Amino acid sequence: MKKFRFNLEPVGTLRHLQEMRASEDFAQANRERARRDEALRHQQLRVAQFVESLIVLRTAGLPGSMQPSFMSAYRDELAEEKTAGEALAKAAQEQEAARLRWVETHKQVKLIEKLRGRARERFQTELIRSEQSQLDDRQPRGVLLPET
Repeated sequence: MKKFRFNLEPVGTLRHLQEMRASEDFAQANRERARRDEALRHQQLRVAQFVESLIVLRTAGLPGSMQPSFMSAYRDELAEEKTAGEALAKAAQEQEAARLRWVETHKQVKLIEKLRGRARERFQTELIRSEQSQLDDRQPRGVLLPET
């Protein structure tokens, strides 16, 4: 009887490598999203602190000549917050795309493993049949096995 060989072994190896790369990409996308989320929170905190300081300055009597510069700075902070929010949304999209790629490569690996399992089962069945036929050839026809 010949040895068991799975003829799709190179494909299985390639699929495992692809899954590993997709998993690493997904992990990187998760880290990037977390980093962008932290940046957005930091910017939101800056805007909140800026608003508080602006309220304090207005109650203390902010000179009229400084109001346009403060409002310009406030608009800049809001623009940075909006940019951080857009970057977070883009990172979330990239994370989802990386997750879908990882899931697809995982399915491909499972498919190869399933094919390998089926091939092994066929091999085992063939091996058992071969051994049984060899045993059957040794027994004379019509003779019952002795009871033990």
